[in-house]
Amino acid sequence: MPATQPTRRGDYDRYRARQAEISRERSLLGRDIGRLPRVADPQRKRSCRRDLERFGLTYFPDRFPLPLATFHRIGLEVLERATHTGGRSVLAWPRGSGKDSWVEVEILRALLYGHRRFVGLIGATEAHARRSLKKIKRELERNELLAADFPEVCHPVRKLERNPIRARMQTYRDQPTLMEWTEDSLILPTIPGKPASGSAVFVAGITGAIRGPSILGPDGEAIRPDMVIINDAQTRESAASPTQTAQREAIVLDDVLMLAGPDVEIAATMLCTVIYRGDLSDRFLNPEKHPGWRAVRTRMLETFPTDMDLWDQYAEIRRAGLREGDRGRAGNVFYLEHRAAMDGGGLVSWPARKQAAEISGLQSAMNLYIDNRRGFFAEAQNEPEDVEALRNAKHLIADKVAARTNGVDRFTIPPNHPRLTAFVDLGQLCHWYAVVAWSERFAGAVIDYGTWPRQNRTVFAADDARPSLVSLFAGHPQITTEDQRIYAGLEGLAAEVLDRPYSLVGGGNQPIELALIDSGRWTSTVYQFVDRRAARIGGGQVYPSKGFARTTTSRGVSEWKPKPGERKGYHWRLTSGDYGRTRAVQFDPDAWKTVVHSSLTAAAGGAMGLWLFGRSAGAHELLGAHCAAETATPATVRGMTFDKWEQLPARPDNHLWDCLVGAAVAASVLGVQWSATADGSTEPRPRGRTLAEMQADARRQAAEDRGRREGDRR
Repeated sequence: MPATQPTRRGDYDRYRARQAEISRERSLLGRDIGRLPRVADPQRKRSCRRDLERFGLTYFPDRFPLPLATFHRIGLEVLERATHTGGRSVLAWPRGSGKDSWVEVEILRALLYGHRRFVGLIGATEAHARRSLKKIKRELERNELLAADFPEVCHPVRKLERNPIRARMQTYRDQPTLMEWTEDSLILPTIPGKPASGSAVFVAGITGAIRGPSILGPDGEAIRPDMVIINDAQTRESAASPTQTAQREAIVLDDVLMLAGPDVEIAATMLCTVIYRGDLSDRFLNPEKHPGWRAVRTRMLETFPTDMDLWDQYAEIRRAGLREGDRGRAGNVFYLEHRAAMDGGGLVSWPARKQAAEISGLQSAMNLYIDNRRGFFAEAQNEPEDVEALRNAKHLIADKVAARTNGVDRFTIPPNHPRLTAFVDLGQLCHWYAVVAWSERFAGAVIDYGTWPRQNRTVFAADDARPSLVSLFAGHPQITTEDQRIYAGLEGLAAEVLDRPYSLVGGGNQPIELALIDSGRWTSTVYQFVDRRAARIGGGQVYPSKGFARTTTSRGVSEWKPKPGERKGYHWRLTSGDYGRTRAVQFDPDAWKTVVHSSLTAAAGGAMGLWLFGRSAGAHELLGAHCAAETATPATVRGMTFDKWEQLPARPDNHLWDCLVGAAVAASVLGVQWSATADGSTEPRPRGRTLAEMQADARRQAAEDRGRREGDRR
């Protein structure tokens, strides 16, 4: 505390001496920052107040040695607008474009000029975010231009002499500066009357502790973040995982955007690079999925050169030279000889960006395209290619599947689709199903799909079902094992899905004619359910089913030798039910996935085609994702070539895809006919079997089964 003001003239000298002694002590201890230096260039400081590009190039010239590209100026305008007027924006820049540097510079500008009071910086990981904060601190400590024009911030920072502990004791004019200097946050010194006084920044990883950050202002008021910048919120691992992508998307929407409080819209900017189609960046750049965000997608190469044949020759010459260790010189010679023709039509967004051994920015971009085509389209163009399409593989695009709507209400059968089938795919936490109406020419309409228990979300992961079979039957005295939960879930699904009548567009109702249940994992449980159901309701419209894929050691279903009493169709058979066992449908999943792929890519107006209920593509996002979870490549086994379907490397959920495939198999078992399968082979056109015929057949088979069992007992 300051010494008491003297009341008599004789004490004045002693008072001044004591004040000088206190000031010397505080200065030696690093507590009092003393007098603030004057601003070196007020005009320079004013000119950068609302101009991010000028601020960056003026105060940080070493960070930005190259001329800016067009996409830089577009991005800087996005960052400026967020700082000054708020809103939500997502900006995709090519990898290596200085994104981190410009984010750090804009945070400094927002705080130093007082445009924002409390800024959050969210990174893919906590370590990444902390590195950015460390660089921000280093600029405040060492940047001479900042120190010259922003002494109200840089002078107190330099007085710490890189000792954060001194911030707790530091004062200015006998008042604490209240500065904080930690790994995760920075609170600038409180200097009354200065725009940056008490401003702050905190950093966090996207999956870390984000909720509830706040600081105390000089007067003790609570201050919450008023701006957040999300910088590269995904890793390569998370981008490849639909579950992690969905989790990070929820964190952005539920946690990050709520940092300012429930009644305040925070200014939010996401800077990103697309890694895979459908990853977190790609989703936020899609205005259909996030219409509230202004999306700006920039690319390295605006247009490709016209004469790609010359570039192909260049690529071969360059590769040969690199193999011989010439470090690209042979390619450069060829490029210089033909540069006018090779540059024709090509437009690169950042001409100044090139490596030392390269001649032009266009050549640099084309080298990346030649050396790493996948990486070029993903991280330089922000438009990842469909890798499966590049190798002529069959693959479904989630958004295109979801957009195949027919305008008919859910649970309603369209005209001329009289045959109704269903398929159930069992899971530990929930059972998946699909109900499909078919025309006699194999045109399909999905009228219902989902899970049991039903979920409260339209998009979710199979391992995150809430409620689940486990939670639903927790504490039930008679349902204690997994098999019992599976069985109870089947009964619940049957009551809500398989036994309900579905409405016809012209009036009336139609029941499901045939339903198949996947018996691959819980075989005995499924057979028990089907047996008891047939005995209870006297019908036979539910069969167990199982897929048998072709391998080098096992033949496909179509090659199996027929047995007495069984029925066969296109890559399926209905077993005879030998040895007292219930009849079951066995099929080749690869062949039928190709058929359904063909149906989901058929153009409108044709005889075939599979369409979804409703009018909104957004309502079918989950179904689209499941259908896009697998890809097929040609495989040859014993001289026969077919499509071999496999899940993508990240193992995304594919249950609804399996349900659509199983429902198509059920339609074929009913006798529904079509003109040709996807591989060109023709399916016989038997007359479709009616529900009454199916039930009569099942009753006869049940009677035969009972006779065999009684004979076995005798």
